[in-house]
Amino acid sequence: MKFLPKLERRLCRLKKKMSRSPLMRKLDLIHESARKKAFQDSCDAYKTQIEMEYVVRNQPTKPSRSNKEVFLSDGSFHQAVGRVLLIAEFFAMMPVKGVTGKHPSKLSFSWRNIRTCFCVAFIASSLVNFSLSLFKVLNNPISFNSIKPLIFRSSVLLVLLVSLNLARHWPQLMMYWHSVEQDLPQYKSQAGRVKMGHTISMVMLVGMMLSLAEHILSMVSAINYASYCNRTADPIQNYFIRTNDEIFFVTSYSTPLAIWGKFQNVYATFIWNYMDMFVMIVSIGLASKFRQLNDDLRNFKGMNMAPSYWSERRIQYRNICILCERMDNAISLITMVSFSNNLYFICVQLLRSLNTMPSVAHAVYFYFSLIFLIGRTLAVSLYSASVHDESRLTLRYLRCVPKESWCPEVKRFTEEVISDEVALTGLKFFHLTRKLVLSVAGTIVTYELVLIQFHEDNDLWDCDQSYYS
Repeated sequence: MKFLPKLERRLCRLKKKMSRSPLMRKLDLIHESARKKAFQDSCDAYKTQIEMEYVVRNQPTKPSRSNKEVFLSDGSFHQAVGRVLLIAEFFAMMPVKGVTGKHPSKLSFSWRNIRTCFCVAFIASSLVNFSLSLFKVLNNPISFNSIKPLIFRSSVLLVLLVSLNLARHWPQLMMYWHSVEQDLPQYKSQAGRVKMGHTISMVMLVGMMLSLAEHILSMVSAINYASYCNRTADPIQNYFIRTNDEIFFVTSYSTPLAIWGKFQNVYATFIWNYMDMFVMIVSIGLASKFRQLNDDLRNFKGMNMAPSYWSERRIQYRNICILCERMDNAISLITMVSFSNNLYFICVQLLRSLNTMPSVAHAVYFYFSLIFLIGRTLAVSLYSASVHDESRLTLRYLRCVPKESWCPEVKRFTEEVISDEVALTGLKFFHLTRKLVLSVAGTIVTYELVLIQFHEDNDLWDCDQSYYS
């Protein structure tokens, strides 16, 4: 049979193996054990290498500072506005503790807090400065230009008082805002979460940089003016006398009073610009909430949705409207002061533009200030109007509901959007919509035509006048 030769060969090999000497068998055993040990060591080493690679691959990498901020962003208004309020606290506004915390529950207000004490102290200082300006105006001929410093300082003082009162209610407002955000459709990507915060940061950065540039040009122009109208041999003293004339109209010159006056001027300039940016920032936050809801409606545009879906979206829309009303009640006085200030100073600057500029430095500062003022007013109007625009955009998606999905909830939702006037206001006197831009422009033209009829070309180098008049 075929398997017999094969069996014989195996028996032959077995006999040879059994006939080997004990020494050879011992050496074979030693060699076999060494080979097994080497194989086991190589397996252990390979296993250790695989485990190390797994740990390295799955170990979370420490993100950079910028990436960490993006990763930690949750898209909330509280987190987006935290740094803005922190800067405001440095300038004696919005003394709220915990503005950089992760959750609005960390916010708190206390009269014994160092932030509040600093704010109250600066309000008292501003009140003294306003009183000195009022005394100077009442003891000189009153004109359209002479009351400019008085209006400037009274506006700053009013905004400080309003912001202090707003800080008391800010924790409750942010908690309500957070509850509204939690009920809205969540963002689908990290880019959507950081968009609002990025826009707020850019508005604050650009506004502060332009405000700083305007103040530097103002200092250069004031130094040039002080060198021409020199009362003393000291140029620094001349500068402080001209820029703080309401102080030294009452008392003689002293260095501490000069430093105090400059401190007041720098802080007042920031607050005067910040009230416009604060209105813009709140408008960006409210508009983003309507946009967040509209994005979800756009994703399901034209689809057959259940009545429960429309009921849930209608309630979310109503919550945002209530949030807008509460925020408007809190900041409407700031909005009123912002628009009335901008209207007045644009009229004053346009009227002064008819005069001959005495120097290049004066002309550069004047026209930069005028363009910045007009641009800032336009930005406040458009950002504020975006709240109304986004609230009306919801109606576009409701009109695309299929006939099969039309239900009483959709009808009720549509009627609410049509009938409601959702917008920020100025003490309920006017609504901040796109129509307001044309109304403000028409008002400025009307006032300017009236003022030009009584305008006289004044000498801006008149040393008897205030530099800021």
